[in-house]
Amino acid sequence: MKHNAVDKLLTILKLAGHKLPATARSLLSTVREVPLSQKSGMDYTYVNIKKQLHAYIEQLEQSGAEDIQQVEISLNVDGLPLFKSSNVCVWPVLCAIVNVQPVKVFPIALACGSTKPSNLDFLHDTVEDLRWVMQNGIAVNNHTISVVLRCITRDAPARAMVKGAKLYSGYAGCDKCTQRGKWLGRMTFPEVENLELQTDVSFRNQSQSAHHHHVSPFCELPVDMVLQFHIDYMHQCCLGVMRKLLLSWLRGKPAVRMSANNASEISRRLIELRRCVPKLFSRKPRCLLEVDRWKATEFRLFLLYIGKLVLKGILRDELYNNFLILSVAMSFLVSPSLARVHREYAQQLLVCFVSQCRALYGDEFVTYNVHSLVHIAAEVDRFGSLDNCSAFMFENYLQQLKRMVRSGRKPLTQLVKRLSEMPPSEVVGHQSTSDLLISAKAPNNAYILHNCKCCEVLSCCDNASDDEASHQLPDLFTCRVYENVQPLFTTPCDSRIMETFVVSSILTRLLLNFNEADLEPRQSWWK
Repeated sequence: MKHNAVDKLLTILKLAGHKLPATARSLLSTVREVPLSQKSGMDYTYVNIKKQLHAYIEQLEQSGAEDIQQVEISLNVDGLPLFKSSNVCVWPVLCAIVNVQPVKVFPIALACGSTKPSNLDFLHDTVEDLRWVMQNGIAVNNHTISVVLRCITRDAPARAMVKGAKLYSGYAGCDKCTQRGKWLGRMTFPEVENLELQTDVSFRNQSQSAHHHHVSPFCELPVDMVLQFHIDYMHQCCLGVMRKLLLSWLRGKPAVRMSANNASEISRRLIELRRCVPKLFSRKPRCLLEVDRWKATEFRLFLLYIGKLVLKGILRDELYNNFLILSVAMSFLVSPSLARVHREYAQQLLVCFVSQCRALYGDEFVTYNVHSLVHIAAEVDRFGSLDNCSAFMFENYLQQLKRMVRSGRKPLTQLVKRLSEMPPSEVVGHQSTSDLLISAKAPNNAYILHNCKCCEVLSCCDNASDDEASHQLPDLFTCRVYENVQPLFTTPCDSRIMETFVVSSILTRLLLNFNEADLEPRQSWWK
C-alpha cells in the first residue's frame, strides 16, 4: 500500500478508538534522514554488511536451525534501469547467503545516477568490510562464525568492469584464457582446444597486459580473481547462446534460416505445450513472434526441456543435432546429481558444439558467449552445478528493488526508506514441505521413479486401513505406472540418463495424457 492510503486508513482507525500512530512513516519506523554521498559520479549510500550478517545469523539461530559454523556468501554488481523514459540507473552491490535455505539476498551498497560508474570507488566500502569479516568472522551469542566468499556473480560487461579488465569485444576479451580474438565484423574466439588458461597469479601479475585496464579493488581480498569470477549461465547461455541460436534460425543467413511456415509451426507447438508445463516453471512458453521479449527463464525452458520436442522434424537434421548437443551438455551441468558424474562428457559435448557452430553458422558466429561454453564446464569443479552460482536469485531481487521506486524524485532516498520499512523476513532452516507435496492434478501429477519408470498420479486414496494408519504410512495414491520406457533420443546419448523430475513431468504429460483418438492430424508430432 502507498503511504497516503495508509495515512487515510490510520485516521479512520484512530477515530474508531484504536491507539495507532498518525502516519505510515511512524507506523513503519521509516528512517528520517538518509545520508548520501558522491562516489564514482553517482549518489551513494552504504549499508553495513557486518550488521546485516549478524542480524540474519541471529534469526537463523532463533528459528531453531542447525548449528551454523560457516556462512558462504555470493556477491553481485549490476546496473538496474529504473524508468523507461530516462537514463537513471541504480547500481546495487548485493550479497546472498547461499549455504542456508532459504537463500537470503540483501543490498550492501547502493549507487544511483544517469550514467555508468566513472570508477570503482563505490566498491571500496564493500571490499574493506568484506575483508574484515572474512578475516575475523561474525561474533554471535559468544561464538564466532566464519564467513567465506563463494563467488562474484555478474554478466560479462559488469564482470569486466569490476575486474578492471577488457570487455569481451576486445582482442584480449576472454577472462578465462589468453586466446587473442579475431575480428570478423565482430570479435570472435575461434580456438576451442589446447587453450592457455589464466590463473589467479597470472591475473594479479598482469601477465597478459592487453587484458587489463587497471587494478581491481577485489585484488585486496583473498579470492581467486579468475575462478571466483565465474561464468554465469543465465546471461551467457540462456540470454546469450540460446537467444543467438533462435535469432539465427528466424532471421539469420539463408543457409540456416527456417521458413515462415516452419516458424509458425514451432510457435503453434509452443502454445500447445502451455497446458503441459508443470508449476515448477515460473513462465509458460510463448510463440516465436515474441522472442525479443522472452525472459531468461523462457530461454532456459527452451534450452533444457521443450526445445528438443518442438524443433524435432522441423529444424534441419544437422542444426537439430547440433542444438541437441548443447541441450544435453547444459542439462548435465545444471543438475546437482549429474554435474560431477558427467562433467568431462559435457565438456567434450560443448567443445564439439562450438566446433560445429563454425561449420554450420560461419566463423563469425563464435563470439564471446559461444566461446565461453568451452570454459563453463570447469565451473562445476568448484560450485557443484551451474544453478549453485547463477544470477537468477539476484535478478529476482533486482525486480523487487525496482518496484520500491514510485517516482523520479530522489530514487535512491526512496529505496533506502523502503528497505528500512521492511520487516525481518521469516527464516526457515530447511526446505518448505509444501514444495514436496504430491499432486493429482494435471499437469503437475507426472513423476519419474528411481528406476526410470514414469508414474502418473490419478487420485488420492482416503480408505487406508487402520493397520496402515497405526504405522503412520504416508498418504496413498492411485497411480498409473509406465514401465516400457523408451528414449526420446539416443544421440549424443541415451535420453534416459537425464532422469530429472521436470523432463519426466513434461514428457509424461505429452505422451500419456492424450489419447490417440483425440489427436487431430496436425497434432501428430506428439505421437
